[in-house]
Amino acid sequence: MASSNSGGAAGSPDRICSRHVFEARIRIRLERDGRKLNLPGWARNLSESGVGGFVAEALNLGELVTLEIPLSDSDKLVIPAKVVRALGTEYGFQLTALSAEQRQRIQAVLEGRPVIPYHGNQS
Repeated sequence: MASSNSGGAAGSPDRICSRHVFEARIRIRLERDGRKLNLPGWARNLSESGVGGFVAEALNLGELVTLEIPLSDSDKLVIPAKVVRALGTEYGFQLTALSAEQRQRIQAVLEGRPVIPYHGNQS
């Protein structure tokens, strides 16, 4: 299998896989205080290790969620994830249990999509 770090993220200590432009409405499911929440969101980028996007409802760093990500009109992924970045309404989600089949589906949908350059943590 070819490395997925090509296109700007190779050798980066802060990024596992290259991010690609990917825009879609997503669903964020979580349980909080005994209540099941089903929140709408908007994905802006996708990689084999995570999703970046916007959610109007406040999420907590470290919170475990389930993401529903549509890959096409008839295909969606349902993947456990963890909130790893929060800046206002912008969130980063790390995919925590991606199967080999789900990874292949993500690779297929990202094929040919632009890679988002990574400039690291600039101090």
